[in-house]
Parts: sequence; structure tokens; C-alpha cells
Amino acid sequence: MRARTLHLIRAMKTRWWCKIVFAASGLACGGTGPGLPDSHIDDEDSDYYVPLADEDGKTDRVVSRLAFTNACAAGPKLVISAVGDVLLHSSLQRQAYRASDGARTLWKDVEPLFAKAHISYANLEGPAASGVVASGRDARDPGKVYDGSVYSGYPQFNYHPSLLADLVAAGIDIVSTANNHALDRRALGANRTIAGLNAAALKFSGTRTSTASSRTFHTTTSAAGFKIAWLACTFSTNGIRDAKDQVLMCYEDTTEIEGIIRALAKTPGIDAVIVTPHWGNEYEATPSSSQKSLGKKFLNAGALAVIGSHPHVTQPWEKFVTADGRETFIIYSLGNFVSAQSQLARRSTLVLYLGLTRGANGKTIINGVRYVPLTMTSTSAGRSLKFASEAGSTASSYRLTVGMFGRDNRLAPTDPVVTNPECPR
Repeated sequence: MRARTLHLIRAMKTRWWCKIVFAASGLACGGTGPGLPDSHIDDEDSDYYVPLADEDGKTDRVVSRLAFTNACAAGPKLVISAVGDVLLHSSLQRQAYRASDGARTLWKDVEPLFAKAHISYANLEGPAASGVVASGRDARDPGKVYDGSVYSGYPQFNYHPSLLADLVAAGIDIVSTANNHALDRRALGANRTIAGLNAAALKFSGTRTSTASSRTFHTTTSAAGFKIAWLACTFSTNGIRDAKDQVLMCYEDTTEIEGIIRALAKTPGIDAVIVTPHWGNEYEATPSSSQKSLGKKFLNAGALAVIGSHPHVTQPWEKFVTADGRETFIIYSLGNFVSAQSQLARRSTLVLYLGLTRGANGKTIINGVRYVPLTMTSTSAGRSLKFASEAGSTASSYRLTVGMFGRDNRLAPTDPVVTNPECPR
């Protein structure tokens, strides 16, 4: 009851604030459809958080190891790593543009974790469009500086395209571009973001150019003899009308998405389909009923895994057995990867490892999942992502993440990535 009351109070404050701040930008406030929902505010300063609750409303629970029936099956193996939102508020952009190593200054300590996987995924939260202002018009590009006009933070983000090369250099292979900030620079910004992604050789899913309406929303990555199909979607574009049909919408386009998944799952040569929805209630650790229902629709349609984002805090994972008997996996939210949000739950995050095996029958199964707890830290030199430890200054972040995903599923930063450790070596 207390959490619900706090939520209502915050929503009323947000509605008043939204009308003042967003009106000048032409964004919609209120509602739950194409307008900006009152609770979806990606600022830096609030401390709103609703802890994880089970069906009885309790916030303390014991998490056991998540294991898969055929974990020890023989066959070729693939490891995928995944992280959450790349959300560069103004302070992070200033820090990145000044640094000799660019945005990598924000996460360089954890980059070795990506090298342990065959494919690495992240959610690109916002455009990276050169020379475009918030109205979606051309402007003089200021270069790699935060000017608050071309390159800006909350409430309408746009990053210097160098961010894309920095992600590639870090080891990221694939990003989602479908999120509520996808059209923060309108159609032109989405087009230029795609051009930048292509120039950086960074795969993406969930958006398409305004001049290529026949282009599919999915993409594929290949590694270690596996071909993985990726499909991203979002719940909203913050009230900005998608006049050019550039963004795949999770709830409006559900039937289309299920059809895409079915077709991809039956395509010869594709080993697995992974869907990355942008959904849920911000700063709430418990997945909504709509997340649970939609995620399982995608899995029943043929996806092997669903990897969610948007709440800016982690939400739990589970194994789901589909109607046709497949063991699948869903994590409702990976939380933030990097952001300037300082509340404990918003800076507590993880690298997820998803292990796949191609069996003798040619079908790909999940052999296990593991994770490494991480946390954003702040010093006089700026913010950066660090490993969360059981003791010391990052202990509270460690406890929060381990409390959700379990000690038995955890990996130490120096551990080799073995997603099915219960199997004989």
C-alpha cells in the first residue's frame, strides 16, 4: 500500500512537471498509449523505487539456482553477454567527450567481461545523430562537445556518433535501437543514427530508415558457427509520432512481431531468435502483468530468449516452458548499463551470460545462465562502472543484485564463463 501511495504522489508531481518541461518540445504527457506515460521519466534526480515483491507482497525471497534440463547435452556451444541501457545523461556526455578514450572511460574496467562471450549485446538508449537538433532539423554540428542543442541529455537525448565506435571497441556486437527515446531527433535523427551504426559496423535491431519501409526490423549476428536473429521493439516513443513507420512497437505491433518470430524460427541456418523488448514500469523491480504476458507470447511464437530493458532497475529472470515443450529464458530488465542516475537500484546492474548448445538434432537449447554484479561509482574524476563486491563501498549494490539473481548463479569477475558448471568437464 505504501509503494502504491508513493507511486500516485509521484505521478501527480510528474504530471505537473511534464506539462511545464515537455510542452516546449512538443511531447505528450499522461496516459498509457502513444503519449508519454506519467511514470516514464528518465531523469537523474528522483529516488523513487519499488522493491521486488512476490505474489504475497513480500520483498524478501530466496533465489535458487536457475538450471536447465539439458544443460549437459553435447554439441557446439555459444555464449552471449548482455547489458542494459546505455543512457548518457549530460554529465556522462561531458565526461566522455573530454576523455582520451571517449565513452569507454565510463565502462573500461568491465570490458574484459565482453571478451569472454562470443556475442555481446546492449540497449542504445537514444539517437547518435550528427548535426540534428530536437526538432528534427539539420543544424551546424559542434563536433565532439556537449552543447545542449545538437548533443544533449534528458529529456531528449542525442549522443555524438563516436559513442558507436566506442561500443564496438569495447566488444559490443549488437544493440537495440527501439526504445522510448528512439525518435528524440525525429525521423532525420533515426536515419542518421542508422547511418552511424552502419559506419561503425555495429549491428542493430528495432528501427529502420524513413526511406526503406520494406527493410526488416530484425538483424542477425554470426559467431562460433551460430547464427542468431535479433528483434527489438518498444512500448512508446514518448509521444513523438512515428510518421515514417521507423520504430517497431511491442504492443501495437504484437501480431506482426509474433509473425516475424515464427518466420525467423523456421528459417534454415538461424539457430535461435532473441527478442529485446523495451517495456515495463520505470524504477519498479517487479515485472508488470503486461510484460509477463507479452514475453511469453514471444517465447511461444518461437523465440529462445527475451531480454528486456527500460525500467532502469533490474527485474528478475525465469525459465519458461513453451506450449511446444521448449525450455526458454526471460529476464524482464537488465537495468542500466551506464547512466548518471545515482539511486542505489539504478546504479546496481550486471552482465548477463546466456549459454547455448546446438544438439545432435540440430536444435539449439539453453544450457545455463550466469551473471557478474556491477555498479556505477562516482568520484571526483567522474563516474565509471565497477565490479560490485561483497565487502567494501560497493557491498550494498552487490547485495541488491545477488538478492535478486542468487549467489549460486553469480560469477566472480575473474572466473571463466561456464554457463553449465554442474556438468562434467
